[in-house]
Amino acid sequence: MLDKIRIKNLAIIEDLEIEFNSNFTALTGATGAGKSLLIDSLKLIFGKRADSDYIRHGKDDAVITAYFSKLSKHVKQYLKTLEINTESLIIERWISRKDRNKILINNKQTSLQDLKDLGLLLGDIHEQHDTTKLLDVKTALEMLDQFGKTNNILNEYTILRHRYYELEAKFHNAKSQTIKTQEKLEDLKYRLDEIKKANLVENELQLLQEKIMTLSHQKEIIESLDESYSNINIIDNQNLLYNSFKALEKIKSFSQSYETLFQRIQSGYYEFEDLKQTLFLELDSAKDASIDELEELQERFYFLKDLENKYKLSIEQLILSMEDLEEEILKYENFDLFIEKLELEKEKAFKEAYLKGKQLSERRRAIAIKLEKEFVEILKRLDISYVDFQIAFKEAEAKILLEDGIDEVMFLISLNKGEPLKPFYKVASGGELSRSMLALKIMYGKIHELDLMVFDEIDLGISGDAASKVANELFDLAQQRQVITITHLPQVAAKASKHYNIEKRVEGNRTITIINDLIADQRVYHLAYLLSGRNITEGAILHAKSLLDNKKSP
Repeated sequence: MLDKIRIKNLAIIEDLEIEFNSNFTALTGATGAGKSLLIDSLKLIFGKRADSDYIRHGKDDAVITAYFSKLSKHVKQYLKTLEINTESLIIERWISRKDRNKILINNKQTSLQDLKDLGLLLGDIHEQHDTTKLLDVKTALEMLDQFGKTNNILNEYTILRHRYYELEAKFHNAKSQTIKTQEKLEDLKYRLDEIKKANLVENELQLLQEKIMTLSHQKEIIESLDESYSNINIIDNQNLLYNSFKALEKIKSFSQSYETLFQRIQSGYYEFEDLKQTLFLELDSAKDASIDELEELQERFYFLKDLENKYKLSIEQLILSMEDLEEEILKYENFDLFIEKLELEKEKAFKEAYLKGKQLSERRRAIAIKLEKEFVEILKRLDISYVDFQIAFKEAEAKILLEDGIDEVMFLISLNKGEPLKPFYKVASGGELSRSMLALKIMYGKIHELDLMVFDEIDLGISGDAASKVANELFDLAQQRQVITITHLPQVAAKASKHYNIEKRVEGNRTITIINDLIADQRVYHLAYLLSGRNITEGAILHAKSLLDNKKSP
């Protein structure tokens, strides 16, 4: 239940607080007085996106605060998911020109989506333009889903449909790539063949570079190696190192230091012998190298460099790429199997989405039967003597996954006996549209167990006996849930337990909205004004009193 709302610095509203009755509150006032701003404030509380244009001129912030009590079990459960205290509920919307806008639920900052979800559980707001939805055949399915609580099934269907269309696009893309696939396969095989024939070895380029450097300086290398070998050979021929470690061998047992010297000279002797042998082999190898070998090495080196440049990969990366190429070739060689697999997956995805669409359709058809019957009953109570109403389903001839399911839905109505069912826009007058929307809203509130229903001039185009019937229906509705209505009908305003009149006035060169709680004679006078205009007659006064005396007329 909405206890009160406080609005600060919203357009022409400077600072306004309104308390609401637990059952039926009526708001009246001239056009432009600020009634729509009250609806806008409630919409912001229920999750409408905020705009700094709402802020009163000359102010930096606008604040709307709503206080709720006697929360339903659905609201309490949802607040628990947000880890918010559920004993009471205060929602604040801060709209700022300078800082970020804020949403506070029981003083905890939260997201706009969380507020929207909470708003759906708190109540429903009917705006004046909502009635035009009945004239648009495209909105029938949307309205039916709102009644049927089909969101979960619809979301599942949407996901499955998206999956199907993803696979379908992938399948058609693969089919169109058949010719390109053959070309790609030939290119992959050529690359693999070229890389394999190259007989690549890791670090081969570095080794080739070293050999080429050696052969390019062969004469200098042979001379240096020969000189080094000759000098070592002279030392070796004199047996100086050998004689030295043999001499120390005789005294090594006398002292640890002699033993150490002996081991070092002995090790040096053997290292010297190994060095001499290595120099000999290097010299022999250098002498055997030929110019032909240099040319072969250079040719191999430049071949490998060209290969690296061609594929923009190092030799080591080219070696690793062979396995990837083989896998790709295998995939392309089995492309027909790949397409066949895709087609099977696509068909399976379509079947799953279509079956979910059928489930959604069955849910919609079941709720439609209930809606048709109750809708007719309510319209008859609203002074429409003859009503035939049908929610017509049309399934596409070919199995098509439409955006919102497999159904095309239309609301059809006949308001005259003997006349065929037709869309609302071909049949209903303004008053009949208003009453039809009221009937739908009444059913919506019942199905969703809403505690609060707000109506912005749901009674447009209605007068006479129909006005009294609408007033009675709103009165009855207010016995089940809280009702707030903006109205121009005295019959409706008289049924309310609480009646406010909203007006605007100029104070200090600024326009402000004020609200008057009408009681006793004030209320009689205002109802008389609604009945007869500025020239209030005694008859209008008596009529107003009779309306108040009969809260529920037959």
